[in-house]
Amino acid sequence: MKKFGVYLHVPFCASKCAYCDFVSGVYGEDVKKAYFAALSGDITRFAERQANGRTVTSIYIGGGTPSSVDAHYLTDVLGLIGRSFVISSNCEITTEANPESLTREKAEAYARAGVNRISIGMQSASDEVLARIGRAHTSERFVRAAEIATAAVGNVSADVMLALPGQTMSDVENAVGLLSEAGMSHISVYSLKVEEGTPLQKSGYVPDEDAAADMYSLARSLLEERGYKGYEVSNFAQPGKECLHNVGYWDRSEYIGFGVSAHSFYDDTRFAVTSDLTAYLGGVRVTEKHYIPPESDEAAEETIMLALRTSRGLDLSAFRRKFGRDPIAGKESGLALLRREGLVSLTDDRLSLTPKGLYVMNEIIVRLAF
Repeated sequence: MKKFGVYLHVPFCASKCAYCDFVSGVYGEDVKKAYFAALSGDITRFAERQANGRTVTSIYIGGGTPSSVDAHYLTDVLGLIGRSFVISSNCEITTEANPESLTREKAEAYARAGVNRISIGMQSASDEVLARIGRAHTSERFVRAAEIATAAVGNVSADVMLALPGQTMSDVENAVGLLSEAGMSHISVYSLKVEEGTPLQKSGYVPDEDAAADMYSLARSLLEERGYKGYEVSNFAQPGKECLHNVGYWDRSEYIGFGVSAHSFYDDTRFAVTSDLTAYLGGVRVTEKHYIPPESDEAAEETIMLALRTSRGLDLSAFRRKFGRDPIAGKESGLALLRREGLVSLTDDRLSLTPKGLYVMNEIIVRLAF
């Protein structure tokens, strides 16, 4: 039986952060009710028409801030998914949360509904930096939220951002220390990207790329010292605690996204739901759709790009079997140069990026494109 993941987008927040360009915002209860009714209808229709012969192996509730809405919205939709699909016995079910809105009551309600993983957005351990980017919590509030999540589900992840306004190397060190001491099983480390139209972009802030690289290198080394393995360019986990839902993205496995701005990859087709919440509530759904023939150059390039994000890298033998071509043929001199520069590793018929290479991943992928 084929497997697939399910993503649910919750576009609601208590306030908007200065760097955020996700489809999210502050809305009243009437909009929330209408949205979850529409979301539930989409799930029911999809299950009736297209999900035969497939098993759900992961569910991820993202946003926005899922913990900003009443818990019954999430527990109701998880109940609907459980009734609508075949769910694997070891299905990973994650919900995102922010420290200021995660309560003990909500976490316990999530756990009763089947959630077995909570991902908390910390971003920084510096209260000053948090205030500059519009976060509504302090480091102390994060610690309380981490304790609540750990008591409820045990498996807890947290996010850290790099190159934030006023952030120092010492701040990064403090963040890694705080997260490891709090018992986080999984830590994501992202460099800030200033998106067009955000308050941070309008303020004129431009991240220092050299500082961001140094912060990433420091965070990576500190995490590895503490027993976290970097299994993907931005993700580190204790043994056995990788995020299975995200691993599915990098393996090019099937997933279906429900809700405004949600993306999917299903039956060799990538498609996206409208990013306009008003249009979504008015009945508009998929606005982008693109079929990718399974043995095409596009599918092959996606496979290379996604595999090189991971510590496992690209299995060259498996690639040859699937696509009938050698992904490194004709690129020997370029690969030799990348190896001399310490950016790639080629062993046991597997191509992977070194920690140094991961930070310039996009440049390397361009060099390896067909």
